Amino acid sequence: MNKICKLCGTPIKNGKYCNECKKAKKREYAKQHYKENKANGILKKRYGVGVCPFCGETFIKNHPEQITHLKCKKSYKTVDDYNKVKRDKKGIPIGRSIVLNLGFKLITSMVVHHLDENPDNNNLNNLLILSASNHAKLHRFLEKNWSLLSKDNNSNLENCWNILRGQLTTAWLEMMSANVIKIIDIGQSAAEPLNENYIYLFSNEEGSETMY
Repeated sequence: MNKICKLCGTPIKNGKYCNECKKAKKREYAKQHYKENKANGILKKRYGVGVCPFCGETFIKNHPEQITHLKCKKSYKTVDDYNKVKRDKKGIPIGRSIVLNLGFKLITSMVVHHLDENPDNNNLNNLLILSASNHAKLHRFLEKNWSLLSKDNNSNLENCWNILRGQLTTAWLEMMSANVIKIIDIGQSAAEPLNENYIYLFSNEEGSETMY
């Protein structure tokens, strides 16, 4: 005898509810459980409590390095929509396409980062190649410092950030004790895919965004 979900009437093989209704019930239970805990002054602390530098309110951290409310995070100046980043005919972002066309092989987990965070500036001196994991860590580090800088409401904020960003990236590389390799040191092409345990710079000549 076929069973049906008690909530929506969808045919099911076993149990009382279909998968979608199970998820809905779990979500509803979680919401109710949170409301009860909040009413009783009990809040689950994932990674402690922080104070948002933008709105001044306290919040529960979703990860150890979180320093702002998620609703305030949009204040950080970076790419608004990566779906609008220019791509080549194969759908590959232009920065990554340029690196591939130079003969370098990138595994899926490696990212081409723009030092000035402008995806339209694909000058080689503006490109950094690193793992997706390190890329996320770098952006969190920059986000944290942007938040601290913008908290002061500096009238020349954007110009200050444009100068500071490169210095912070260099500081992050040093802090991470990263294995940084200049592309010139491995020639103009690589027979094997670039190693995700390393970070690759195209140039560290004077005038580059990042000096290392």
